[in-house]
Amino acid sequence: MRSVALGVLATGLMLGAIASCRGTDGATDASLPARSCSVVVWHHPQSSSSHVEVVGDWNGWARPGLSMSETSTAGWLASTITMTAGEHLYAFVEDGTWLVDSNVPTTGYLGDQEVTWIDLADCSVPGISVSGASGSADGHATVQATFESASSRDPLDRTSLVVTDHDGATVLPSSVGVEGSGAFTLTFTGLSPGKHTLMLQAKDTKGRAADPAWATAWIEPQPYDPRDQIIYQIMPDRYRGPNDAPLTQPSVPSARAGGTISGATAAIEAGDLARLGVTTIWIQPLYANPDGWYPGTDGRPYSSYHGYWPISPRAIEPALGTEADVDAFIATAHAHDVRVLFDVVPNHVHELSPYAQAHLNGGWFNHPDGSCICGSATCDWTTHITDCWFIDYLPDLDWRDAAVADQVTSDVVWWMDRFDGDGIRIDAVPMMVRAATRRIAAALRGKYDHPAHTMFLLGENFVGQDDFDLLKYELGPSGLDSEFNFPLMWALRGAIADESQPMSAIDDAVQAGLLDWAGSGAVMATMIGNHDVDRFATESVGDGDVDGWTPAVQPATDSEVYSKQVLALGAVLTLPGAPVVYYGDEVALVGHSDPDSRHVMPADSELNSAQLATRASMAALAKLRTCSASLRRGSYRLLFADTEHVAFARELAGADTVVVLLFRNASALSAPLHGIAPGAWVDALTGNESTVTPGTTSVEGAPLSVQVLLPSGNACLAAAP
Repeated sequence: MRSVALGVLATGLMLGAIASCRGTDGATDASLPARSCSVVVWHHPQSSSSHVEVVGDWNGWARPGLSMSETSTAGWLASTITMTAGEHLYAFVEDGTWLVDSNVPTTGYLGDQEVTWIDLADCSVPGISVSGASGSADGHATVQATFESASSRDPLDRTSLVVTDHDGATVLPSSVGVEGSGAFTLTFTGLSPGKHTLMLQAKDTKGRAADPAWATAWIEPQPYDPRDQIIYQIMPDRYRGPNDAPLTQPSVPSARAGGTISGATAAIEAGDLARLGVTTIWIQPLYANPDGWYPGTDGRPYSSYHGYWPISPRAIEPALGTEADVDAFIATAHAHDVRVLFDVVPNHVHELSPYAQAHLNGGWFNHPDGSCICGSATCDWTTHITDCWFIDYLPDLDWRDAAVADQVTSDVVWWMDRFDGDGIRIDAVPMMVRAATRRIAAALRGKYDHPAHTMFLLGENFVGQDDFDLLKYELGPSGLDSEFNFPLMWALRGAIADESQPMSAIDDAVQAGLLDWAGSGAVMATMIGNHDVDRFATESVGDGDVDGWTPAVQPATDSEVYSKQVLALGAVLTLPGAPVVYYGDEVALVGHSDPDSRHVMPADSELNSAQLATRASMAALAKLRTCSASLRRGSYRLLFADTEHVAFARELAGADTVVVLLFRNASALSAPLHGIAPGAWVDALTGNESTVTPGTTSVEGAPLSVQVLLPSGNACLAAAP
């Protein structure tokens, strides 16, 4: 459907809405919000006697730079700088030391010197800012925005306002209200369930088109909160085949298995993911990758089935499907109230990438001669983590180069623009300077974020059990929303899978993370494993330290392996964070290290009874989590922990407390549960009742089990299996 200006629609409803708008068209108005042609920069020097100047690219980094003046805010200096539209770099020089602007999260480089990077809008044309967008389950949505006039302050031409959806079709508001201040409100009715990404376009009374803006409204049962997520990780080649056909494990474990994007679509349509409580899908890279075989660090042949060797940043891997298949996948996910995270690879490209072909010796890559391979004798991981190459056919991009930062950021944004994604998982975060993730975050948030809608940015930073600070470095309001909680993953494996650590190690990891990440706003991603480590079930079997080219054997009767799987899944589904379930973990799929950890997803007919029971247990836990706001959003409070138990409470104002008990090699818990209301509590998973007493409380429980205790009468008990 072609776009139609709202002001000329021949409908009585629309004409009436426009006639009721307040404010006047016509002359310029100095009171209207307008884009500025200048930037005010602020700096708080270490001392009132410090000499501070501002230097930047607007005058070729001339010294001395611009002076700064005292402000009415004690200790702060400010300077107003007139700049042209577009990208700019600047820095403060305080007593000879160059500093970035602590008030601006994005940085670039002047040679090896990190400086502040900004991108200024063109003040000679108007813009639109979205201040809010919300939807309700009955199909209603409201968008609030403001028309920002050009520097000449010409007001909005209300007849020029146009709204289109992501596919370019016109979306007609049921009412429009425009204020004299430039603020306007759009109301919509009858919207279908799912996501609605709306592009707002308008002109001023001089006919100048505003830079468009995007507003996103979801028609869903309850407003989204990242803490509500259950994220399901899909490696398309190993998940399901076309038309939901089952896959066969290739004879060479690193070969393609034939999975497709349409297989993931079929899983949504069949309700398989909904039964697991999945609200978000992390789909691993869909980039076009090279054909053929390439040697791994072990000398064995590997194909690019996994997607992490991009040769084209804006093309779909033909073996996985087409752009139309991705469109269908996204549309199906959104219609089922499921969000999608695209996996992006901004750290490196494959040697066949046009970027490598054109720029390998042109400043785009670290060590263009390929002399710095990660972990080699002359290129250790610690010193060279941000500039080494994974392997000699994966050139490492140098994010200090302005052309790289511009191009790769634009490539990431393209995936959201083209396919209406809901966020990203960023590969190899610590292998890039932090400016990379900050730049990507700013681009996505600047375009698509507004109150009630945010992109979810999840970073991969593979760390050890005690490396909380390494994760903290990338988090925060200007950084990532989330990273994988590897310290907790290792604790769960040590405490449950191989029993090399006490159960109290789980609480240690939770508490240390909450302390280190306090104030960041992060919702960390919790998991029991992923595609880069051996499967949790294999650790439970006891043969995790085996070569990945030796297939692991799925146990048929070892109940302990499956009980441990449920216990570990129960932990991630009840602890704070956003649980991530690696495909196959719901059925305790085994697998040694890569590539065996990426075994094809078995068809239901291939699962044994213990695997089916494991999946049913996870579904029950997910159902409880979906029902209980305390499990999703509540604070964490330790009640008791020792070698064989962990007991904790999830508490949320206005909601019932939930008590979670994790049993290892014990059949009972006897401990004081301080702060828990005395009386009858019911395990939502089994229906068994326990009595909490003011002193020591005794709770019976099977070894290798999880209990989720709710106060008797809690509504979620009725929803429990």
